[in-house]
Amino acid sequence: MNSLHSAAGAQADTPVLAIDKLCVGVRQADKSLRRVVDNATFSIKPGEIIALVGESGSGKTMIGRSVLQLLPQVARIESGSIRFQGQELLGANEARLRDIRGSDIGMVFQEPMVSLNPALTVGFQMMEALKLHHKLSDAEARQRCLAMLEKVRIVDPVGCFAAYPHQFSGGMRQRIMLASVLVLQPKLLIADEPTTALDAIIQKEVMDIMAALTREMSTAVLLVSHDLGMVAHYASRVVVMRHGRMVEEGATANILLAPQHEYTRMLLDSLPRRGEAVQRDAPGGTLIDVKSLAIEFRKPKTGFWQKPEVNRAVIDVDLKIDQGETVAVVGESGSGKTTIGRAIVRLVDTAGGSIEFLGRDITRIGRRQLIDYRLQTQMVFQDPFSSLDPRMTLEAIVAEGLRNVPDINRKECSRRARAMLEEVGLAGDYAQRFPHELSGGQRQRVCIARAIVANPKFLVADEPVSALDVTVQKQILTLLQRLQQKFGFTYLFISHDLGVVEQISDRVVVMYRGRILETGPRDAIYDDPRHPYTLRLLQATPRIARTADGAYQLALRNAKRQQAPQGYSYFNHGSIHDMPPSAGDPQMVEVGDRHFVACAPA
Repeated sequence: MNSLHSAAGAQADTPVLAIDKLCVGVRQADKSLRRVVDNATFSIKPGEIIALVGESGSGKTMIGRSVLQLLPQVARIESGSIRFQGQELLGANEARLRDIRGSDIGMVFQEPMVSLNPALTVGFQMMEALKLHHKLSDAEARQRCLAMLEKVRIVDPVGCFAAYPHQFSGGMRQRIMLASVLVLQPKLLIADEPTTALDAIIQKEVMDIMAALTREMSTAVLLVSHDLGMVAHYASRVVVMRHGRMVEEGATANILLAPQHEYTRMLLDSLPRRGEAVQRDAPGGTLIDVKSLAIEFRKPKTGFWQKPEVNRAVIDVDLKIDQGETVAVVGESGSGKTTIGRAIVRLVDTAGGSIEFLGRDITRIGRRQLIDYRLQTQMVFQDPFSSLDPRMTLEAIVAEGLRNVPDINRKECSRRARAMLEEVGLAGDYAQRFPHELSGGQRQRVCIARAIVANPKFLVADEPVSALDVTVQKQILTLLQRLQQKFGFTYLFISHDLGVVEQISDRVVVMYRGRILETGPRDAIYDDPRHPYTLRLLQATPRIARTADGAYQLALRNAKRQQAPQGYSYFNHGSIHDMPPSAGDPQMVEVGDRHFVACAPA
C-alpha cells in the first residue's frame, strides 16, 4: 500500500514541463543573432499555475512558443532542453510534434479572433481537432464539445456550436478558444496574455473558468502575462523576466512579501496606487456641461423596405466637468465612454441634448467656430502609432497642432514644437526622428505633446496607457499629472483600468450600455460603491497593495453594497440585466456629497 502511495506521489512530483538553460535567438537584418531568451530554467508540476511576467520584449512569449516550436521564421532555438513528461522535445520530428500539439500541450493566444477560423462554425473547429487526436464518432465528438462549452459557461452550447466566431463578443470568443483547447484534455496549457484585450469583469470570468477547469483536470498552466495583479491572484509561482533573462523566481506570496531583485521591486512599485495621486487646487467653475446627451448610430439596411436599425450608444447623459478637474469615465467595451469623449471634441454627431463649453452650446456652432473650439479641446487616442503620420518627423507632427493658431509663423511653430517635445521628455535629436523609431511610450509622449502644444483648456485622454507596460504606464501617468499642474488644463480620462483611474482621477463616472450608473468623488466610488455594477467592476480588479513594512500583498475589494435610497427598487436586482422593463428610465439619486447613483422608481 505504501509503495503505491509512494509511486503516486513520485508521479505527482514529476514535472510536466522542464526547461533547462533554454536560449533563443532572433536573426537581425545584418544576419547576426540577437538573443531574446538567455538560459531560462524552470519546471511545472501537474495542476500548477506558473506565471511568466515582464515587460514587452522580455522573452516570455518566446519561451511559450518554444515549447510547441511555433517560433517566428526569424527565430530559432540555439541551445538548451525542453522536456515534456520526461521526453525531450527539441529535435523531435514534425510527426511527433503534431501528436503533442493540442492533444498533450494546448495553447490559448491573446487574440481569439485571429486563432479561430471565421469561415467555419465553432462546432466544426472543435470537432476537427478532437477527431484528429481521438478516435471518436461524430456523435461522441459533438457530445464532448457541447459538454465543454457548457463547462466554460456558455449559456446556449447548442446555439454556440452552430454559430460563427464573429457572432460573439471578445470574452465569449476567449471562452470558446479555451473550450477548444481543454476539450482535448491536455496535460499542459500555455496561456499567452489570455485576457489582455478584455474588460475587468470578463477578464475575471475567463480566468476563474480557466483556473477551475485546469484544477479539475490537473492540467499544468504556463501563464504569460504583464498583469501583476492577475498573476498574484491565480499563479502559485512566478518567474520574472527582463531582457530575456530570468531575474527572479519563487512562490507568488514570497515574491510579494520580499522581492529580491531590483527589477521585481521596480515592477511592483510601478503599479498605480491612490496615495500617489497629485493633490490639485480646488476646481474652478464649470468648463464642460453635458445635458441630456443622446448619440445614435444607424446600421445599414439589409433589405429595401427594411428600416435601418438604430444603436443607442449614449442615452440621456448629464455630466459636468469643472476647470482643473480630472474626471475619469470607466466601463466595459460598448458602454459609450469613448463616444462621449469624441462627442465633446465634435468627432461624432449628437442625436439630442447639448454640450456646453464655457456656457456655449458647441453642438450648434459653424465650421469657423469649430476650428477655434478645437484649439481649446484636444484628444489623445488609445493607439499612438495609428494616430501619428509615419512620413512626418516628430517636430512636424507636434507643429501640426499649431496649424490653426492665428498669427504664428513657421519659425515660431518649430520653436514651440521642439520646446513641447522637450517638455514631454523627448529633447535633442528626437525632433527629427520618425514614429517607427520610437517605443510605444515615446509615441504616446508625442501624441500628448501634439495635443497640448496649442495650450488647450480641455483634454480627452482615451485609454492613453492601456497598450503600455506597467513601468511605462507609470511614467506616462506621472507626465500627465505634471503637465496638468503646469498648464492647468482639465482632463476627461477614459479607461477600463480601475487601478489607473484610482491614481489619476478626482471624480469617477461609471457607465454601462450608454447610461451613467454612478458618479461621485474618487474615494466615495472606491470605498463606498452603491451600484451593483460598480461593485462588480471593483471586485473584478485584483490589486497589489504595499504594506507598512514595505512588503506587498494581494488586496481584494470586499466592500459591501449599501442599502438602496428610500423609495427606489433598482437595488433589489443583482444586475442591470435584471431590471424590469416596466421600471422606466433610471433616475440619478444623491446618496452622499456629490455622489449620485442611478435608480429606477419603485
